[in-house]
Amino acid sequence: MNDGYYRPVCRSDELKDDSMRVFRVDSTDVLVGRRNGKLFACNNSCPHRGASLSKGEFKDDNIVCYMHGYEYNVFTGKLENMKSWKKEETWVEQNPEWRKSGDLVLYEIKEHGGTVYVRL
Repeated sequence: MNDGYYRPVCRSDELKDDSMRVFRVDSTDVLVGRRNGKLFACNNSCPHRGASLSKGEFKDDNIVCYMHGYEYNVFTGKLENMKSWKKEETWVEQNPEWRKSGDLVLYEIKEHGGTVYVRL
Protein backbone atom coordinates (compact mmCIF):
# COMPACT_ATOMS: atom_id res chain seq x y z
CA MET A 1 0.00 0.00 0.00
CA ASN A 2 1.60 3.25 -1.10
CA ASP A 3 -0.72 5.96 0.19
CA GLY A 4 1.88 8.70 0.58
CA TYR A 5 1.98 8.62 4.37
CA TYR A 6 5.16 8.60 6.40
CA ARG A 7 5.76 5.27 8.13
CA PRO A 8 7.70 5.03 11.41
CA VAL A 9 10.77 2.81 10.97
CA CYS A 10 12.78 3.20 14.21
CA ARG A 11 13.58 5.37 17.19
CA SER A 12 16.11 8.12 16.48
CA ASP A 13 18.57 6.69 19.01
CA GLU A 14 18.58 3.35 17.15
CA LEU A 15 20.24 4.99 14.12
CA LYS A 16 23.73 6.05 15.11
CA ASP A 17 25.80 8.41 12.97
CA ASP A 18 27.62 6.73 10.06
CA SER A 19 25.41 3.65 10.24
CA MET A 20 22.63 2.10 8.15
CA ARG A 21 19.93 -0.52 8.63
CA VAL A 22 17.33 -2.22 6.46
CA PHE A 23 13.65 -1.87 7.31
CA ARG A 24 10.66 -3.47 5.60
CA VAL A 25 8.24 -0.66 4.69
CA ASP A 26 5.06 -2.09 3.21
CA SER A 27 6.59 -4.64 0.81
CA THR A 28 9.84 -2.75 0.13
CA ASP A 29 13.27 -3.24 1.74
CA VAL A 30 14.42 0.29 2.55
CA LEU A 31 17.98 1.13 3.55
CA VAL A 32 17.85 3.88 6.18
CA GLY A 33 20.97 5.54 7.48
CA ARG A 34 22.62 8.53 9.04
CA ARG A 35 25.79 9.88 7.42
CA ASN A 36 27.63 12.82 8.99
CA GLY A 37 24.48 13.64 10.98
CA LYS A 38 22.17 13.67 7.95
CA LEU A 39 19.44 11.07 7.32
CA PHE A 40 18.96 9.17 4.04
CA ALA A 41 16.61 6.46 2.79
CA CYS A 42 16.87 4.45 -0.44
CA ASN A 43 15.88 1.11 -1.90
CA ASN A 44 18.20 -1.60 -0.56
CA SER A 45 18.62 -3.09 -4.05
CA CYS A 46 21.67 -1.91 -6.01
CA PRO A 47 20.56 -0.33 -9.32
CA HIS A 48 23.36 -2.15 -11.14
CA ARG A 49 22.61 -5.82 -10.46
CA GLY A 50 20.29 -5.90 -7.43
CA ALA A 51 22.76 -6.74 -4.66
CA SER A 52 21.87 -5.77 -1.08
CA LEU A 53 23.38 -2.32 -0.48
CA SER A 54 23.26 -2.86 3.29
CA LYS A 55 26.28 -5.16 2.86
CA GLY A 56 28.26 -2.25 1.41
CA GLU A 57 30.23 0.44 3.16
CA PHE A 58 30.50 4.22 3.20
CA LYS A 59 33.08 6.16 1.22
CA ASP A 60 32.50 9.86 1.85
CA ASP A 61 28.78 10.42 1.06
CA ASN A 62 28.69 7.34 -1.17
CA ILE A 63 27.67 3.79 -0.45
CA VAL A 64 29.93 1.28 -2.17
CA CYS A 65 28.17 -1.89 -3.29
CA TYR A 66 30.04 -4.94 -2.02
CA MET A 67 29.43 -6.95 -5.19
CA HIS A 68 30.92 -4.85 -8.02
CA GLY A 69 32.20 -1.71 -6.27
CA TYR A 70 29.72 0.76 -7.79
CA GLU A 71 29.46 3.94 -5.69
CA TYR A 72 26.18 5.85 -5.25
CA ASN A 73 25.68 9.13 -3.41
CA VAL A 74 23.15 8.44 -0.63
CA PHE A 75 21.79 12.01 -0.74
CA THR A 76 21.49 12.59 -4.50
CA GLY A 77 21.10 8.96 -5.57
CA LYS A 78 23.57 9.48 -8.43
CA LEU A 79 26.09 6.88 -9.59
CA GLU A 80 29.39 8.59 -8.72
CA ASN A 81 32.01 5.98 -9.56
CA MET A 82 32.45 2.42 -10.75
CA LYS A 83 35.39 0.09 -10.50
CA SER A 84 37.21 -0.67 -13.73
CA TRP A 85 36.16 -3.95 -15.30
CA LYS A 86 39.40 -4.31 -17.27
CA LYS A 87 41.05 -7.30 -15.62
CA GLU A 88 44.18 -7.31 -17.80
CA GLU A 89 45.43 -5.68 -20.99
CA THR A 90 44.09 -8.45 -23.24
CA TRP A 91 40.65 -8.54 -21.58
CA VAL A 92 37.76 -7.73 -23.94
CA GLU A 93 34.31 -6.86 -22.62
CA GLN A 94 31.69 -9.12 -24.20
CA ASN A 95 28.66 -6.91 -23.53
CA PRO A 96 28.98 -3.28 -22.37
CA GLU A 97 25.26 -3.26 -21.47
CA TRP A 98 26.13 -5.29 -18.39
CA ARG A 99 28.03 -2.36 -16.86
CA LYS A 100 25.15 0.11 -17.09
CA SER A 101 23.38 1.27 -13.97
CA GLY A 102 20.59 3.63 -13.06
CA ASP A 103 20.60 5.76 -9.93
CA LEU A 104 19.40 4.90 -6.44
CA VAL A 105 15.69 5.06 -5.70
CA LEU A 106 15.52 7.64 -2.89
CA TYR A 107 12.68 8.01 -0.39
CA GLU A 108 11.61 10.95 1.71
CA ILE A 109 12.79 10.71 5.30
CA LYS A 110 12.18 12.82 8.39
CA GLU A 111 12.79 12.76 12.10
CA HIS A 112 10.21 13.97 14.59
CA GLY A 113 9.73 13.43 18.30
CA GLY A 114 12.50 10.86 18.61
CA THR A 115 11.23 8.73 15.71
CA VAL A 116 12.50 8.31 12.14
CA TYR A 117 9.84 8.16 9.40
CA VAL A 118 10.04 7.16 5.72
CA ARG A 119 7.62 7.84 2.88
CA LEU A 120 7.77 5.67 -0.24
